[in-house]
Amino acid sequence: MKINKKIAVEICSVLLAVLFIYTGVSKLIDWSETRFSFLNQVFPDSINKLLLYTIPPVEILIAIMLLIPRFRQNAFLGSMILMGAFTLYVGLVLTGVFGRIPCSCGGIVESLSWEWHFVVNLLFLFISAVGYFLMRWRRVP
Repeated sequence: MKINKKIAVEICSVLLAVLFIYTGVSKLIDWSETRFSFLNQVFPDSINKLLLYTIPPVEILIAIMLLIPRFRQNAFLGSMILMGAFTLYVGLVLTGVFGRIPCSCGGIVESLSWEWHFVVNLLFLFISAVGYFLMRWRRVP
């Protein structure tokens, strides 16, 4: 049973690391589109600029931490917070709270509808929580 939990933690780590490396690096590669997308969000410009310069490096940092067993539990927690915030944001967009739908994310996610984006975010939020709680409850290295 212990081996199965370790494998589950490894799978969760790799899935999330791939997601965050992809999203973080794609934002940096297409910086002009990323900048346009972030500055077109519904928040004040000062918050949009803060998010623009912090989210890509945080995504990459969490991805790296997920691949290092010593930092993995904290990375799962960071992933839950990040995915929770992203999921909440997409949920608020879907409910019309902001009065307009901002432009979407880039990359593969750009091809998803907001509803599917919400589902994908929920899935990765769930994966983050599974990894975190498996490590917390059974101290998987």
